[in-house]
Amino acid sequence: MMNTHTGFSNGADILPANLVGLRELARQLPLAKQKRILNDLSGSHTSAVRGRGIDFSEVRNYQPGDDIRAMDWRVTARTGDPHIKLFREERERPVLIVCDLRANMHFGTRQTLKDVLAADISALLAWAALANGDRTGGLIFNDQQEQDLRPKTGRKQVLQLLHQLADMPASAPADGQQRMQQMCRHLRRIVRPGSAVYFISDWLGFDDECERQLFSVSRHSDISAIRLYDPMEAQLPPPGLYNLTDGRQKIILDSYSHTSREAHQQAYQQQRQQLQHYMLRLKVPLLEIATSDEPLSALRQGLGLNGGRR
Repeated sequence: MMNTHTGFSNGADILPANLVGLRELARQLPLAKQKRILNDLSGSHTSAVRGRGIDFSEVRNYQPGDDIRAMDWRVTARTGDPHIKLFREERERPVLIVCDLRANMHFGTRQTLKDVLAADISALLAWAALANGDRTGGLIFNDQQEQDLRPKTGRKQVLQLLHQLADMPASAPADGQQRMQQMCRHLRRIVRPGSAVYFISDWLGFDDECERQLFSVSRHSDISAIRLYDPMEAQLPPPGLYNLTDGRQKIILDSYSHTSREAHQQAYQQQRQQLQHYMLRLKVPLLEIATSDEPLSALRQGLGLNGGRR
């Protein structure tokens, strides 16, 4: 079911038609503008290589004034004459969208579930990348499997990404920490220099090992971390008995206990602050969006597209 006010989904299902419909909002998310903002915030940390990336073009004889850092030592040794590598800037920036669809994401008490919101945001970012002339790819994963779509140009590529989002099956809960480590290592292997990476997750299981992997990625690419959460994860509802279900089993949540309410809130805040600490050390912008938020407004604000600075 589509939310007619925002274009985003309501309910518990990732539906292809909803993902396709989000193309209408893509122009309201100008990713080129966000790139300029990231450069301003990064300062000298951002090099000329980041942003679009470079492709190898050819090798030629060294000429006075050439950058010796581009020297091709193998050709130089083989020929006996100094040669350098020439590169050309890529016209389309690789945009890689990482979407977490693990079992812990299949939860929500407002508007929609976290995994449905993650798929919607992934689709919107893919359409925005297409509108910006960028190449789009994705890493979509649940607890047991992943789909790896390398960046390419064109509408057909975006539709393939949406198809993979909608077709990723529900998975049984697993070790969230181990799975997050696996995906961060996988991301490090596949991401190309100069990429823009949007990582959409609730970040459950993110730890020191994950930070090490993302640090390697952040050295040559721009990462934006998008954290999704449900208001009930932040704070239990007013004292009472509540029926919860995952579609198969039902439990009753008892929120009468003041001690339990405080412990729940403290655990949430501890996890949130730890993630903020990780991203601060990585110099990665962190956007936090609740299932009750209006997603487009939250994205524009978090990406610095409303004229302000975070």
